[in-house]
Amino acid sequence: MSYIIIKIGGSTLTHLHESIIEDIVTLKQQGLRPIIVHGGGPFINKALENNGVATEFQDGLRVTTSEVLTVTCQTLIGQVNPQLVSKINQNTAVSVGLNGIDGNLVDIIPLSEKYGFVGEPTDINTELLEHITDHFIPVIASIGMKHDTQQLYNINADTFAYKIAQTLSAPIYLLSDIPGVLIEAQVQQTLNAEQIQNHIDSEAIYGGMIPKVQDAIQAIEQGCEKVVIAAGDEPHVIDKILNSGNVGTTIQQ
Repeated sequence: MSYIIIKIGGSTLTHLHESIIEDIVTLKQQGLRPIIVHGGGPFINKALENNGVATEFQDGLRVTTSEVLTVTCQTLIGQVNPQLVSKINQNTAVSVGLNGIDGNLVDIIPLSEKYGFVGEPTDINTELLEHITDHFIPVIASIGMKHDTQQLYNINADTFAYKIAQTLSAPIYLLSDIPGVLIEAQVQQTLNAEQIQNHIDSEAIYGGMIPKVQDAIQAIEQGCEKVVIAAGDEPHVIDKILNSGNVGTTIQQ
């Protein structure tokens, strides 16, 4: 059904190029089904600081205590999500704000107790997404609920977006604060699993980029069409990905 999953990172939201919203609106007008998943790291950090709540990270994930979870939910659902929805609706498109709780969009498998209330998304409600994308552009905050316990969980936004892309066999565009996968300061136009592993072994890919590209390969192996990592401050980056293909890094099998 021509879904396109667009993940907008929290750090990217602060300097998202205006034309990105135009591109998303154009996709909808062309009969495609864009789905936006967003994080909100910098906004959560600020809110935690303002509320005097300590935070820590393990393995790149925010350790989510009950206090951290409360602030995270308030920030993502009450601040970041409506701001992004409002930006899109100013461009005459009709978007709706969602999170993983709405319509039982996603169920949750808790990760290790060491991360607190951090969950892995499972069982995406594709019927709900199909119904909504008939008419609207869903903008999804990365919060979910474990159905049998009614416990809320923080979800890594990348992981949530990948799961939706896998389930819908759709491409995913990760709009980040970097222009793509850099090897010796050069953006790699295309990469596959073998090349990525070779670059990791040689330490040309390192740090926080390792889980990002490893998750991309896993997503592709489980049904995602392709993963594109590109800069969110690049003018008309979505249009360029679709029509020229010479922006960012495309990861495929």
